[in-house]
Amino acid sequence: MAQESIVPPLSQGWGYGVIIGIGIAFALGMMGITYLLRKYSHEDNSNFETYSTAGRSVGVGLTATAVISSWAWSTALLSSGTITYSYGIGGAFWFGAGCIVQICTFSLLAIQSKLKTPHAHTILEVVKARYGTIAHLVYMALCLINNLIAVINMLLGASAAISALTGMHVVASIFLLPLGVCLYTISGGLRATFVTDWAHTVALFVIVLYLALKTLTSPQIGSLHDLWNTVNEAALQSPVSGNYKGSYLTMTSPSSVEFGILHTLGNFGLVIMDSSYWQKAYSADVAAAVPGYLVGGIIYFGLPWCLGSVMGIGSLALQNFPSWPAFGRELSTSELNAGLILPYASMAVAGKAGAVAVVIVVFMAVTSTMSAELIAVSSIVSSDVYHTYLKRDATGKQIMWISHLACIGFAIIGCAVSVAVYYGGVSLTWTLYFLGVITCPGMITMPLTVLWSGQSKVAAIVSPLLGMAGGLATWIGTATHYGHGVVSVETTGLLLPCLWGSVVSTVVPAISTVVLSYAFPSPPFQWDQFQEIELIDDSPTPSLDFEEKATESPLDIEFSQDSNSVNIHPIKAETYMQKMSIVSGVAGAFAFVVFWVLWPFSMYGSRFIFQPKFFSGWLVVSVIWVFAGFLVILFLPPLDGRRQITTIVKGVLGRT
Repeated sequence: MAQESIVPPLSQGWGYGVIIGIGIAFALGMMGITYLLRKYSHEDNSNFETYSTAGRSVGVGLTATAVISSWAWSTALLSSGTITYSYGIGGAFWFGAGCIVQICTFSLLAIQSKLKTPHAHTILEVVKARYGTIAHLVYMALCLINNLIAVINMLLGASAAISALTGMHVVASIFLLPLGVCLYTISGGLRATFVTDWAHTVALFVIVLYLALKTLTSPQIGSLHDLWNTVNEAALQSPVSGNYKGSYLTMTSPSSVEFGILHTLGNFGLVIMDSSYWQKAYSADVAAAVPGYLVGGIIYFGLPWCLGSVMGIGSLALQNFPSWPAFGRELSTSELNAGLILPYASMAVAGKAGAVAVVIVVFMAVTSTMSAELIAVSSIVSSDVYHTYLKRDATGKQIMWISHLACIGFAIIGCAVSVAVYYGGVSLTWTLYFLGVITCPGMITMPLTVLWSGQSKVAAIVSPLLGMAGGLATWIGTATHYGHGVVSVETTGLLLPCLWGSVVSTVVPAISTVVLSYAFPSPPFQWDQFQEIELIDDSPTPSLDFEEKATESPLDIEFSQDSNSVNIHPIKAETYMQKMSIVSGVAGAFAFVVFWVLWPFSMYGSRFIFQPKFFSGWLVVSVIWVFAGFLVILFLPPLDGRRQITTIVKGVLGRT
């Protein structure tokens, strides 16, 4: 029997040291930052408004960083290389293209939410305000399922990689990863999430660049022309099924396109049904919402494109050298499903240093995204359950306590379910393929809540349920077909059953919401009814940070102090948001046409195999894309917050 694992290059101490040591160090650091913000910027994180929306004053830099951090899952880092190793260089491109369109499109939802729902804390509050209790409960269930599958996906991938590299038990890794996250999320709220997003993202970019450059300059790889030759030889020995001439270096790859469609649909559902993305939209300053999401989306594209291309294609050459951890045998299915191409390639070019780099980057990715999920779920439980149904007169501090308990509770539940599915044989790849089936049903009707006044209550409630039922039925039915009558973890995790299930989960609600809206119409919704959503604030006085941010805004916004005012936005701000809605819509369409249609399918139709110069340019440009993004992320957030940083530094030095 072929060996299916390697001897861990690092001791278990490395695993526990990174997860517990760095995790707690980050938590203590973020607690310190939270204390400084409270003391010198008067940003009170014991106030629910500040805790859940960061004062609604976050700038472009931190918004973009939060977007990248929310997308930079351990799954993306681990799976992009595996998809490329399996399907060819098109896999890495489609991994990136399957993410950029959603982020750019979400910028429209972000600015429309700022315009129409200025007091919302969660998207579920908006759903309830428009459609009532039944719809509120339906979408709450969909959002919580979405958050749970996201956490499972992250923890399974991260724990498998850490276990392979350190020998640390998977169960221990799963339960310890959220430890530090809970500490700084509870103490700092969404602002702490934004600050840690920046620290994590900077570290992530540094390590990605290190691994990419280390691989491209390694003696085993040789020159880029040598790599091209080696990859072509690999295609002759083991051609990729369906690819043009079996080549790894072609975009004419049906499997890559199938994955691209599945990945795009699943990620659309994941973004829209994940309330953490909406919360980050609510937290952004009016002038930062659209630029923040667009900058974040463009920068993020380079991460899976670069890392997947370099490490996935590089692995085809590295596997021929004794430094390759699985040298002398083919990789097992379990190793591929666990996303171990990145760890193995890193070890091949950098030894133990590469293993350490992967452990740290995976830890950074999973804790950063985990924090956003915890904030999202804790806000749902505290605001949409406790405050809405259990205690309407609850104070902000009482809601905060429930939020803290919900944060801890969801972390425990997420870890427990992850352990259960791990022992059930579910892998990182299985959850990556499957998630679209259950995230897509609400992805059409949820945005229409703030975009289309004609969507009826019946359509909003029934359509996602029809999509969920149809998607699950199609998934099981096609798994039975492609599995020759067998329904198992293996057959239900195949690409095509998950693809067809995701397509049905998307298309059925898209059609039914229009049909039902006209068959069972509701009166056209008046957008000003969203103003009935109330702030949850024990202190009516705005924080100093918010006042400073408002006066710094390029819009020169002066918010009305009249709580009875019908027009909550000044005319200048409303005009700006309407213009930015057009900009974001055009940007989303442009991203779709360029990154999802023209670029990939023009190359697909050309039946073109990368030649040495084109191949070299492809890899070099992907690395430059990441490096440029790193510079933006490194300098833009501190530049945005320079006044606040100066205030804190002066306060610490006693010069206020």
